[in-house]
Amino acid sequence: MKNLLTIVLACLAPAANAALITYSYDHPIMNPYESHNATAIIEVDSVLRGLVSVQFTSDPITFSWTGLVPLMYDQPISDTDALYENGFEPFVVDNFEFFLFLDLFYLEAGKDIFDNLHLTAPFEGAHVGNRDSGDYYWLTGRLKKIAPAKVPEPSSLLLLLAGLLGIAGYRWVKSIRGVSRVPC
Repeated sequence: MKNLLTIVLACLAPAANAALITYSYDHPIMNPYESHNATAIIEVDSVLRGLVSVQFTSDPITFSWTGLVPLMYDQPISDTDALYENGFEPFVVDNFEFFLFLDLFYLEAGKDIFDNLHLTAPFEGAHVGNRDSGDYYWLTGRLKKIAPAKVPEPSSLLLLLAGLLGIAGYRWVKSIRGVSRVPC
């Protein structure tokens, strides 16, 4: 009976909400002397409340990073329409530096920054740079939110049925072994 209760509770438990939110960047990066096309995949974690991965590709700068970088200011949710800017602490991987600083003028009061980065735009100071060469480039375009891939989940009823069949099979095998051991 204990096993049956565990199976029923596991099937009825609410699904966990995904914490990772993915954004893409597909705009030029530039400095006063040159401009290059760039693409990036940027992931934030709305539960850990930080930037967790960046894959950046352009002609002068390419890197892949995973870690945890928090927001610079303690303002992850706008309480008024007057929240103007925020960003993630800069990080360095190998000889590359990345700093995502955001213009939040378009973010309405009560909107969570992590779930609405596509409503913001890179602000002055948002950059990617090669620390060895001293070449730094500013990000010039908005992020685009990428819809999460839908992963099919097994039906809860099928899981419950499999558990019940397992319990029934276990009891059936146990009862047959018990009958065959009866002395004649």
